[in-house]
Amino acid sequence: MNIKTLTKISIKSLMRHKWRSALTILGIIVGIAAIIATLAIGYGAEAKLRKKILAMGKNFIFIFSGNVAQEGKTNLKQKARPNFLTKKDVDIFKKQCPQIDKISSVMFSRDIVSFKKNNIHSDIKGGNPDLLEIIDRKIIKGNFYSQLQYLKSSKVIVLGFKAAKELFGLSNPIGQPVQIKNITFKVIGVIDEIKYYEGFEDPNFDIYMPQTTIEKQLLHDTSQNVHVIVITAKDKAQMPSIVRIVKRILRFRHRLKDKDPDDFSIIDQQEMVKAAKESSNILNLLLLIIAAISLFVGGIGVMNIMLVSVSERTQEIGIRMAIGATTKNILSQFLIETITLCTLGGIMGIILGIITPYIIAHFTDWLVIHKLSSIILSFTITTIIGLIFGYYPAKKASKLNIVDALVNE
Repeated sequence: MNIKTLTKISIKSLMRHKWRSALTILGIIVGIAAIIATLAIGYGAEAKLRKKILAMGKNFIFIFSGNVAQEGKTNLKQKARPNFLTKKDVDIFKKQCPQIDKISSVMFSRDIVSFKKNNIHSDIKGGNPDLLEIIDRKIIKGNFYSQLQYLKSSKVIVLGFKAAKELFGLSNPIGQPVQIKNITFKVIGVIDEIKYYEGFEDPNFDIYMPQTTIEKQLLHDTSQNVHVIVITAKDKAQMPSIVRIVKRILRFRHRLKDKDPDDFSIIDQQEMVKAAKESSNILNLLLLIIAAISLFVGGIGVMNIMLVSVSERTQEIGIRMAIGATTKNILSQFLIETITLCTLGGIMGIILGIITPYIIAHFTDWLVIHKLSSIILSFTITTIIGLIFGYYPAKKASKLNIVDALVNE
C-alpha cells in the first residue's frame, strides 16, 4: 500500500471526527503561533534598538565614570582614589589621539522649562558647539550655540522639535524667552525631529545649552568634573584604536596599577549594538522556552487522542490486517494521521503567528519583522512533533493481535 493511499485513508479518518481533530491541534496552533510571533517581535525590537543606538550619532564612543562590570566590587582603596572625568581629559584626548573627529564633555540636568502658561519636563544637555555634529542632528530653525556663546556662558538654549511644539505651538520660538529655575534663557534654535520608539525616552523633548552655561546657571558646579565624554571617530575602523588610547590615558591619569580594574567605562556603538542583540536573544530564548512548553503539552494532547483513536478502532485495524494490511501499513497510517494533524495545526499556527503581531503593532509602536527561517523552523517542528508523539500510538496499533482486534466490541 503506497503513501498516497495511506494518506487518503488517514484524512478520511480525521474528517470523521472534525471537532475532536480541531480540539486536538489547538495546543499545536497556539505553540507555533507563539514561536512565530515571539521571533517576529524579537527581531523587530532588536532592529529598533539598533536603529536607536545608531541614531545617537555616527561612530561615537561614550565614556563615563565608574566601571559597570565592577559595580559593587570596588574596594576602599579604589573608592578613595578620585575617578572623575574632567575637562582636562578632553584636552588630552584631543592632543594624543588624532583619530578623533569631534569630542565634547557633556553635563546633564532635568528641569521644568516654562513659557508663559506652558510647562514641560526636559532633559537638558550641556556640551560644546561640536555636540550637534556628534549627535548627528540638524538645525531646522535658527542656529546652534557658537564658540563665543560657549566661552561667555551665554544664557541661550536650543530646543528639541517637540519641546518647541509643546511650548510655542505654531508660533516661532526663535528669540523668545523661556524660564528654567526662574532664570531666563533665550531660544536661538530648534533641532529636527527624529523617530521616537515607545519604551525609550523621547529625545525630541531634549534641550541643549552651552556646557559652561548649564554648569554656572543650573548645576552651580565649578569643579571641572564632567558627567560624560562623547567622541566621534574620523572612520569606523579607527574606533578600536581610539578606545585603546583613551583607556591608556585614563588609567595613567587615575593612577591605576596593572592589576586594578578600570574605574571608568568606555562604550562604543558596536558594543552597544552587540549588547542589545545579546539582551534580545536572551529574552527571545525565554519566550521560546515558554512556547516550547506549550508545544510539548500540545504534543502530549495529540498522543492521548491518538491512543483513544487506536482503542476505538481496534476492529477496523483487525479487518485491515485480515485483508492483507501489514504491520508497516498500520504503523504508517497512524503516523500519517498524527503528522497530518500536527502539520495542519502548524499551518494554522503559522498564519496566526504572522497576523497577530501586525494586529498588536497596529495599536502600539512595535516593529514586526518576519523571517522565512522562522516559518521553516516552525514547520519543521510540527513534523517532528507528529513523528515523536505519533510513534507510540502508531506502534501500539500495529502490534494489535488480529484475533483480539476482530472480536473486540
